Amino acid sequence: MSGAKETPRQKMIGMMYLVYTALLAMNVSKDILDAFDTVNTGVQETNITLMQQISQRYASFEEQYALDSEKVGPYWEQAQELRTKSTEIINFVEALKWDLVSKIEETNYEKATNEGLLKNRDTLQYDGRLLYNINTSKIKSRDNYNKPTAYMMGDPEGPGNGGKAYELSEKIRDYRRMIVETMGVDHIHELGLITDSIFGSREYVLSSGVSESSLVKLPVEGDHYAAKISYYPGITDPVQDSWEYRNFHHTVLIADVTLLNKIISEIETAELNAVSHLAQSVHADDFTFDEVGAKVFSESNYILSGQTYRAQAMVTAWQNTQTTATVSLDGGPAKEFKSDSQGVIHLDFNVGVGTHRYSGVIPMLNPKTNEIEDYPFENSFTVAPPAVSVSATKMNVVYAGIDNPIAIGGGVGGEVTATATGASLTRTGAGTYNLRVVGNPTEVVVHVNSQGNSLGNMKFRVKELPKPTAKIDNVSADGKVSKSALLAANMVRAEMKDFDFEGVKYDVVGYTVKYKTKAGTTKEEKVNGSKFNETLKSVFNSANVGDIFMFTAIRVKGNDNKEKVLDTQIGVEIK
Repeated sequence: MSGAKETPRQKMIGMMYLVYTALLAMNVSKDILDAFDTVNTGVQETNITLMQQISQRYASFEEQYALDSEKVGPYWEQAQELRTKSTEIINFVEALKWDLVSKIEETNYEKATNEGLLKNRDTLQYDGRLLYNINTSKIKSRDNYNKPTAYMMGDPEGPGNGGKAYELSEKIRDYRRMIVETMGVDHIHELGLITDSIFGSREYVLSSGVSESSLVKLPVEGDHYAAKISYYPGITDPVQDSWEYRNFHHTVLIADVTLLNKIISEIETAELNAVSHLAQSVHADDFTFDEVGAKVFSESNYILSGQTYRAQAMVTAWQNTQTTATVSLDGGPAKEFKSDSQGVIHLDFNVGVGTHRYSGVIPMLNPKTNEIEDYPFENSFTVAPPAVSVSATKMNVVYAGIDNPIAIGGGVGGEVTATATGASLTRTGAGTYNLRVVGNPTEVVVHVNSQGNSLGNMKFRVKELPKPTAKIDNVSADGKVSKSALLAANMVRAEMKDFDFEGVKYDVVGYTVKYKTKAGTTKEEKVNGSKFNETLKSVFNSANVGDIFMFTAIRVKGNDNKEKVLDTQIGVEIK
């Protein structure tokens, strides 16, 4: 931590916090780790999509430069510098992500690809940029937090101790400064990538407690100041109050990987916005377009419930005037969305779980015809339930030989696909299935997917059907029965008590009856099937009051077609 002097109470609170954090880290549930897998997969797919969009944007820009290098030249040169700087920082974060995983997993590139830890083995680079598409579900130490903390924060934690998080934050700050210089200070709050504790106008920074003398030392981005927490007067711990600490202190490995991918996504979004800004800075009359159309660029087409879907819609011909898009969501009433000063229309929807489709129209001047035309666009996105579940693990049991009814919820409006390992699944209704164990596994696994995204797995232990209880009708609780009532019962039955599955049935296939004659001789009669045979009927018919018969070795066969011997026996006394 820091070298600041602490009171005994502060030390005690700090120790309690460390213990509490350690307990939380040791109890990170598998479901939470699986949720990180889902989020990380979505972010990595978004990053690849953004990379493709950025590449296309540069290609389009280059075409315009070829048409009129004199007009487009100054903007194209800035775009080239932007491309170089963006590639440098993305390659740094990608290499940092892989170095973190490879060191903690003690693996190398070849081994990781063979084991499935790295995807896209043949496409390690895209347009000159590194692309480590890590399959976080294959990370063995994904819940480890000690080694990632030492790697990212240094050991001991803090600046100057080798922590990669501090090098990362400085590179992000330098990159953001370059983006601000490219786009102008008006867009400073649209960029994200904030790693500073103080960030705002002169008035805001002064109101935060920074003195005039300290203010002149702060780096300036336009008319905004940006600084680390260490510039605050009278702080007690600049490490704990830092961006690095909040993001990488005692975070598990899978969370670090996900966060680094999110940072890459923010960098690519900033680059896409910046190159779009440069292209839009050239007047539309300076270009000749072969094609004009409306496009939608979304941050992600797969979000969790409670998150806001955001996208940008624009026409691929540049214009310097504002415009308005008319958009309908899920066939509902049209709503207007106004563009910003660069002609970019920002869409945002807060809707429930399900697959949603929207369409709209952007009116804009066609530079080829010099007339206002409508340019339609459409897109869809998916809202999934939160990827967290709670289950009683000791009760995750299915029984061999019968249909086990299960319900599978989540996904998108019930649009889920389910498969099972070690069992078959038969759909019985919306979100309901019958699971039947196949073979003799000790456990089965149900895999659930929605819209091509894994929603997780659930393991069930396989158990044999519980044994039934043997019973003879008319016999009282104390085992006494009259001869006539015993003969009328005529059989031994098996029944299931307190078992919630319907249709489970056992048949008695045999038993042994032991009894003692008047002369004191012990005899026994073995019976096949459930009904009394003629010998037993004769014995019961001639029995006297007080005679005792013991039904033992009762054999049954149930739905699983397995013969079982019951652990209990039935004692009958003639009254």
